[in-house]
Amino acid sequence: MTFFPDDTANVVLVGPGAAQGLPERAWYLSEHHLVGRRDCGAVLAPGWADYQEPKGIHQWFKSARGDGARWLGAVMDPREFFLPVYVHEAFGRPFQVVNDGFWSDIDYIFESQLQVYTKTFGLRYIDIRLADQPRIADKMDPAFDRFVPYLVPVISGNSYWSGIEETREWSNGQSTERLKIYNSGDRKAYPEWVVKGPGIFRIPDGDTVVTTPMLKAGEVALFHTDPSKRLAKSNMRPNLYGDMGAQRFRNAVPGRTWFSLKKLTVIAGNAASSAVCTIRPKSRRPR
Repeated sequence: MTFFPDDTANVVLVGPGAAQGLPERAWYLSEHHLVGRRDCGAVLAPGWADYQEPKGIHQWFKSARGDGARWLGAVMDPREFFLPVYVHEAFGRPFQVVNDGFWSDIDYIFESQLQVYTKTFGLRYIDIRLADQPRIADKMDPAFDRFVPYLVPVISGNSYWSGIEETREWSNGQSTERLKIYNSGDRKAYPEWVVKGPGIFRIPDGDTVVTTPMLKAGEVALFHTDPSKRLAKSNMRPNLYGDMGAQRFRNAVPGRTWFSLKKLTVIAGNAASSAVCTIRPKSRRPR
C-alpha cells in the first residue's frame, strides 16, 4: 500500500545524481497529495510489505552429549525486498522518457537511496541497488497503456534503516548537568566522539568514563566507541589507540534511550577545548 496505517508516510527514491553522471533526481513515490502522479511519473503500487524486517540467521552451539543447542546470537543478512511501482507518463513527459529516467537511477553497480518519512519517527533511509531482473506485469506494448507495473527486487548491504544523526556539542566551561543525547533508533548505538585539545578528557561510557591521554593544543582526536571497530585517530600522533593504554569504550546506548553526558569533563583544558558527540541511529523498520 502507498501509505502506512495510522501515520501517512512519504516515500522517496533518490538517484545517485552527479556521482554517476546523472541528473540530480528524486522520485516521490507516495500516492497521497498526488505528488508522485503529478510530478514524477512513478508511484508505489499495492503490495509493499517485506520491507519491515531483515532476515536473521541464528548461531547455535550443538553438543554431542546433550539434546538441543545453546544459542550464541543472531546475525542479520543483507536486506532484500521488492519495491512495487507503477511507472507512467507524466505531465509534459512521455512514458518512454520517464521509464528511461527511472531505470537510470536504479542499477546493479551503484547505490540509490530509499527514504521513508513519517510524522512519528521522522526520516529513515537505506541505500539500495538492483538485486535481480525486475518482474514486469504488462501484457502489451507500454506505448498503448502509457504505464508499466514493475516489481523491483532490491538489496542493501545494510541490515537496518538509518535515521538522522543526533549531535551534541560542548565547549570547556559550559555546564554538562543537562547535556544528553538521544538514540532515536530501535537498535543499540555506539557514540562517536571528536574532541579537541588541549587537555585530558573524561568521556562518558555507560556508567563509567574513559580517560584520554593529554591532548596537545590544536590536536583533534576521533573515537568510535564500537568495540568491533576500535577506532582512535589523531591529527598529531601516529598511534592514539596505543596511547590509550587499557582504556576502552565498552557500552552502547540502547534504542529509544536518552544518554546523559554530564560526566564529560576536561582537565588542563582552556577555552579551545571542546567535544562533539554523535549517534547514528539504526532501526529494523522504517516506521
